Amino acid sequence: MSIIGKQDVKVGEEILLLCKAGGEGEITWKKSGLDIEDEEQMIKIDESTSKLSIKKAEMDDEGRYTCLCEFSNGHSDEVEIQVYVYEDPSFRGTKTFHEFLEGTNVIVPCLVTSRPEVDVSWLRNKQQITTNARVYQHTDNALHIENVMRDDAGTYVCQAQIRGRPVLQTLPVSVVVNAPPKVVLKEEMKKVLARSESNVSLVCLVDGHPKPNITWTL
Repeated sequence: MSIIGKQDVKVGEEILLLCKAGGEGEITWKKSGLDIEDEEQMIKIDESTSKLSIKKAEMDDEGRYTCLCEFSNGHSDEVEIQVYVYEDPSFRGTKTFHEFLEGTNVIVPCLVTSRPEVDVSWLRNKQQITTNARVYQHTDNALHIENVMRDDAGTYVCQAQIRGRPVLQTLPVSVVVNAPPKVVLKEEMKKVLARSESNVSLVCLVDGHPKPNITWTL
């Protein structure tokens, strides 16, 4: 005997299980040890095949489904399958753009709701972020970055996976790191002597992000 069907079903989708007994007989279904009595859900295909259909799955439909067959020769057999019902992880309320000042300690939240629970991880460049003293994931799933640097700017991905199941959702989060303008004058340029009506060049080195606008005043 065998059961064919999808084990992971989203709320609102159809649970569809096909039981093949391998011989003629009377086929019945059980869920978590209790008889399924809704005849509309059980569809006889032929003397050796039965289909179980639950049109719009709810969380309560999760469980162990058993197909039993009383064969014409008097023997009986059964086969079972575990069906998991879930709600898609939702990132409702999670900001997808953050702007920080270089050198500050920052928090990048990831707010996830789901049934059942999910495991949350952070990725960058398709690799899971390795926790260290400066960059780490807090118990509330937020990503903490101490003394944020310009190299920390980029796209991060918050990944939520239903615990123990191959069902996941991802949310890209952009991080921009700004640096205040910093002006550097070469020592020899701090005081320039020039003759009247001669040409003078003054060099001002400026660093910052985004690129600052430079003006001169006299």
